Amino acid sequence: MAVGLIVAAALFLYEARKIVDDGLRDEEAFAVLGAANRLLHDLENAETGQRGYLLTGDERYLDIYRSGIEDLDDTVLLLQRVVTNDDKSVETVRRIEHAKTTKVSELARTVELARSGNRDAAIALVQTNEGERYMTTLRTELGDLLSDWRARRAAAVRDAHDRLLYGTVALAVLAVLICGLLIYTLFVQRRAFGKISAHSKALDRAAAHDPLTGLPNRRRLLAALDELAQSRTTAPDAERLALLYLDIDGFKGVNDALGHSAGDSLLRRLGETLRTATRAQDMLARVGGDEFVLIVPGYADDAQLREQAGRLIERVQQIGLRDYGGRFPLGVSVGIATWPDRVDAVEQLLDVADAAMYTAKQAGRSTYRFGARPGRQQGNVVTLPR
Repeated sequence: MAVGLIVAAALFLYEARKIVDDGLRDEEAFAVLGAANRLLHDLENAETGQRGYLLTGDERYLDIYRSGIEDLDDTVLLLQRVVTNDDKSVETVRRIEHAKTTKVSELARTVELARSGNRDAAIALVQTNEGERYMTTLRTELGDLLSDWRARRAAAVRDAHDRLLYGTVALAVLAVLICGLLIYTLFVQRRAFGKISAHSKALDRAAAHDPLTGLPNRRRLLAALDELAQSRTTAPDAERLALLYLDIDGFKGVNDALGHSAGDSLLRRLGETLRTATRAQDMLARVGGDEFVLIVPGYADDAQLREQAGRLIERVQQIGLRDYGGRFPLGVSVGIATWPDRVDAVEQLLDVADAAMYTAKQAGRSTYRFGARPGRQQGNVVTLPR
């Protein structure tokens, strides 16, 4: 199977290279045909302008004549450049250039005679059919050149078509062999990959979640804030966003009096209780110690946030009363930051809410405060210089 892969791949690459060569030949033929047709077009324009001027004396025909003459030299140079790799065509172009020079000379003589007042002499010169002979020679040489390169282009197209067919067959064989290898590999490695995938998912979850409460950790929170910042940067009319920073009041008393195991048990209950007090689309994370963060997307107004903060404070206080009989007055200080009315960027929410939480704690604990960047103060807002 491996040998077959190598052979099929080599055949496909060979055919692909030949197809590229055919494409280059086709492009070369196209350039030659374009330059030759342009040369014939310029000569016909020059002759049309010359005859129109001789017959009517209208100077406007000279513009057509001059346009054709001026473009001829550039066209001949282009034709010489595109056939430079073909000796036969180079020789043909030399003959074409010579015929062009004599034809242009004949046109110039008649135009000069007419401009000097000798129109009858100019017409007589035309009637000698000297210019027609030059033009016939040019058309013959250009016709031979065009026929030769049209045949080359047709041959290149046919060869490319045939090689494309061969390349397709080689590619089909290659695909069959690759599919065989893939099926074999999947069959052999399926169990191993399954175990690796499960282990990887477990590691990813462990890296993004707090092992004690099962809530998202600081790393997952920051990643979520980055995603929200990007989405709101690309969508100017995005819904509003609020962040509540929660610090548990009285937790240290439980931890010091009853030990770390009791403190861990309390944190687990707090995580469960706080989560039940939030909406499904909200994100609650534990960011360290007894601190939690709640992201509230698409909130209605400040009244909804005040109600949310009050509900969280009440739930934590109930745990203190229910589990410890009031021995430890548990509560929670809440700092609130909102985008876009109180902060300029989503990235500022965490710092502003953190500072507002400390203001709430200094105000007597188990309360909440709104925070904002300086210059963005609104009603119910504590401005926090940091």
